[in-house]
Amino acid sequence: MKRNTLIAIAAAGAVIAGGTIGGVALASGSGGGEQELRGTEQAAAAVDISDRDDDRDDRDDDAEREQEQGRDQSQDAGQGQGQGQDGDSPYSRVTALALSEAPGFVTDLERDRRDNGTVVWEVDIFGTDGQWYDVEINEDGTEVLRSHLDDDDDDDDDRQVIPSSGIDIVEAILIAEQHTGAAFKDADLDDDGRHWEIELRGDGYEHEVKVAVATGEVTAYEKENDDD
Repeated sequence: MKRNTLIAIAAAGAVIAGGTIGGVALASGSGGGEQELRGTEQAAAAVDISDRDDDRDDRDDDAEREQEQGRDQSQDAGQGQGQGQDGDSPYSRVTALALSEAPGFVTDLERDRRDNGTVVWEVDIFGTDGQWYDVEINEDGTEVLRSHLDDDDDDDDDRQVIPSSGIDIVEAILIAEQHTGAAFKDADLDDDGRHWEIELRGDGYEHEVKVAVATGEVTAYEKENDDD
């Protein structure tokens, strides 16, 4: 593996009923046609005011619901950050476990099938202590099989730029999968730290995708017949 590395209605009904009953009572007590008309007009006015109050209450309730939904969506989006926007993806589980073993920055991830058919995840990490680490994880992403300090002399390690911001390797893999519809094989950070290079396979083709670290945009894409 290359290291290049989200009661109001009841109250309104009571107002309407009270206004209507009051109007009728006034009309019955007076016996006069003019007073009866005024009582009826007052009842109608009370109903109209109550209707307007109901409308305002409904609008306020709708606005509160929309605000609550917006807060929920924002919380969901925030929880997705740093997990490749998919905390349940196998890549998230594997990298999280590897980083718990060797804290730092994941520069390379490969899904390797061994000669005996066993699938192992190989993870390269530039540690917070400035050292390089190799971590192997089982296929389910639940167990560290091997972890050691990579003390091999490699000039590429010295040239590797580690970005201070942008998308991580998991997010880049998910973008590449969405772009190609193919299955992930390996991914690594290029020497200048500006692009993730992802290799995928599917439908008889080998796909190579470059994703910008800063923006998450696909900047290059190639595919060729998969002879393996």
